Amino acid sequence: GISVLDAQQAFEIGQTEGAAYNHSIVVPIIINQGFRLEPELGFFNGTSTEEELQDKEEYTTTQYRIAIGVFPQSSMKSSVVYYGARVGYLVLNRKQEFTDPTGVITEELNGSGIFIAPAVGGEYYFSNSFCIGGEAQIVYASINTEVDVSYQTTSLPEFKDTLLSTRGLVFVRFFF
Repeated sequence: GISVLDAQQAFEIGQTEGAAYNHSIVVPIIINQGFRLEPELGFFNGTSTEEELQDKEEYTTTQYRIAIGVFPQSSMKSSVVYYGARVGYLVLNRKQEFTDPTGVITEELNGSGIFIAPAVGGEYYFSNSFCIGGEAQIVYASINTEVDVSYQTTSLPEFKDTLLSTRGLVFVRFFF
């Protein structure tokens, strides 16, 4: 089957406001009646521009996400309840450009790390090939970040961020 997730995923990278939407494609693979795997692939790229008089600020955010969900499951008539965890790798990039009459200052944040998200979910099947469902997760992420600033001549320290948050998903799945 295939599922498309559209859930808000916020990551703070250092001192940025960093909330990006994470759009993912999940492919549930039913191994047997009691177990499933769910590979997940996500990508986001967005740009925001603010202009005021002669000043301009442009932010570009890019996020990649690759994960696998491992879930034992229990079936009851036309419903399935599953529990387990998603584990994966994140790549987060944010570029900020500040332009004023004196020139351009560029700041780049590049981060990557791992996450683990214990999860519980359920689905209701309207037919063998169509269901709706929901999932609740508690996400822990650890991200190492490097900062590069155009006017800085010395190297900046690398820093590590950790995140603990909840994530709720609502989805529609089609099975082939």
